[in-house]
Amino acid sequence: MARKFINFIKLFLVLTILIFCFQSFTKADDIRDFQIEGMSIGDSLLDYFSEEEIIANNRNYSEEKKIFYVVSSGNLNLKNYDSLDIYLKTNDRKYNIYALGGGIYNLNFQECIKKKDEVVKEISSLFQNSKFVDYGTYPHAFDKSGLSTQTNSTLYLSSGGNVRVECYKWSEEIKLKYNWIDHLSIAVVSLEVEKWIEDGYK
Repeated sequence: MARKFINFIKLFLVLTILIFCFQSFTKADDIRDFQIEGMSIGDSLLDYFSEEEIIANNRNYSEEKKIFYVVSSGNLNLKNYDSLDIYLKTNDRKYNIYALGGGIYNLNFQECIKKKDEVVKEISSLFQNSKFVDYGTYPHAFDKSGLSTQTNSTLYLSSGGNVRVECYKWSEEIKLKYNWIDHLSIAVVSLEVEKWIEDGYK
């Protein structure tokens, strides 16, 4: 009961912050105005991490070199999320941020879907002029076995980029190999990362 109450309070705080951020969006319609844990697309991660910390927290999702790579929040104390993934471009020594995703854990899949729908309901009422698409549940492109899934609702901003609200359910093999867990994700994604994801993370 106590854990459910803590999870409810955490979600309430996240929703409150999301509403505040989205109200800024309705005025400027600029993806850079959206913040997750105080960070925005276009910021240099060097404003928040040292270069040594950035290198140490590289998630190394793949041995193959790709256009973008992901840095985790590491030991950074987060206020509203359990984890943070930051997308950077390979060989960019300025470490500019191209996408941000905050994760909320300690949810089973049905709880995640319920909370995702609550977040979607809140933000869809604020962005009536943007395009909101519910993609349902489908296999995650990263897992070639097809056993991992994501449930995705995405808001496409008229200025470019998107805000994604998703539930991730990983296969047992992926969980064991990468130590990943199922979670709710709220992310802001630039056009460049959006295209990279659509192209299969190549």
